[in-house]
Amino acid sequence: MKTCKETAILILSAILLKTQLLQAQSNGKFSQDTECGKTKGCYSNCAKGCTFEVAWEDKGTAVTFTMRSDLQSQSNVWTAIGLSQDTKMGSDEVIECRYESSGTVSTVRSQNDGKTNKAVAQTGIQTITQSATGDVLTCSFDLQKSAINLDADYYMFFANGQLNPNRMNGKSKHQTFPKISPSMVDLQSVQVIGGTAQPILIKVHGLLMIAAWILFASIGVVLARYYKPMWADRKLLGEKVWFQFHRGLMILTLSCVIAAFVVIFVHVEGWSSFSGAEMYKQAHPYLGVIVTALTVMNPLMAVFRPHPEDKYRFVFNSAHWLVGTCARILAVITIFIGVTLSGADAPEYVIYILAAYVAYQLLIELILEFHECFVVRINEGKGTAYELKGITELETTQPPEATRGITFKKVVIGLHTVVIIGFTLAIMISVA
Repeated sequence: MKTCKETAILILSAILLKTQLLQAQSNGKFSQDTECGKTKGCYSNCAKGCTFEVAWEDKGTAVTFTMRSDLQSQSNVWTAIGLSQDTKMGSDEVIECRYESSGTVSTVRSQNDGKTNKAVAQTGIQTITQSATGDVLTCSFDLQKSAINLDADYYMFFANGQLNPNRMNGKSKHQTFPKISPSMVDLQSVQVIGGTAQPILIKVHGLLMIAAWILFASIGVVLARYYKPMWADRKLLGEKVWFQFHRGLMILTLSCVIAAFVVIFVHVEGWSSFSGAEMYKQAHPYLGVIVTALTVMNPLMAVFRPHPEDKYRFVFNSAHWLVGTCARILAVITIFIGVTLSGADAPEYVIYILAAYVAYQLLIELILEFHECFVVRINEGKGTAYELKGITELETTQPPEATRGITFKKVVIGLHTVVIIGFTLAIMISVA
């Protein structure tokens, strides 16, 4: 017979369990099917509470699927699984679970044809249960092997979006990048799968942009703005040292940006769109095009710049600075947005690393600005560092004042290079 203490503990445990279940339901999350890994195979994101789960069980002539997803207090939505031979959309079998604003839940079969989803004959599918309760949408159905070869292995996709009677097949494009099983699924097994496969070209696109703007541009711009008076008596391949390093780093920036631009267009086979996502996420591809255009424009302007002694040289200097600065600012904003996209699958903490990089870059440029103001400008009677000189000017002599603070600036550029490499590696590793 249980003691009063044991009884109290059991009651308290029951209350805590009930509270947790209610909290999970209020968050739209649910627990993983207890038969996963026993009698059923499952693909889900249940590590921290499920927001989607697909379970399957081979019944001989058919496979029984159960698809559950978090409704997020919405109606007029669809969720779907896709069975594909690769990790790209096209020629895929799709089964949708639709929840209309009227409260009707239905299971529909369709097919991806390239980038388009189209309706097909509703053969080979038999609904078992379908409901929308507790903020969880559930569709359970039998899929006949005579209709689809379910003895083969497939990559499994999971996607969701809004129903829209004005769009093809009655629904809008998926709101976020689909979850894709990291390996092919054996529908005769009871394997439990989590995570999502990441198309390599998305990762390559992101890493190239990070290398361009966090690494190369961050060092190249500082050299051009604050290091023109240094090493004036030295040349590298016939040009000033600062200019050769600046030009080399900006060529690397341009090359990475163009490569990233091409890579992402090859991956999506056209224009990226994020219909249904937050407005700032929808801006990502547009900002990317603007950044690429500005990045290409700046070196083209430099090719046709006036002679250093030309009276209109200041126009080029100002335009060169303005276009470069706008490209830099927009590029960093675009990277911030990019790491939040579902297709990037980047950890949340990468935002904080990016914020720390921005704070550091502002600090180092402020330090160099103050140094120019209080060391160079006072000693020379003018701020040579503020002058937008022609990038091919070659002074033959170095004024004595220019040597003041040279050790400090050498230490700063060395430290800056090391810190920027550290930030770049931290962000790249997080994203990759």
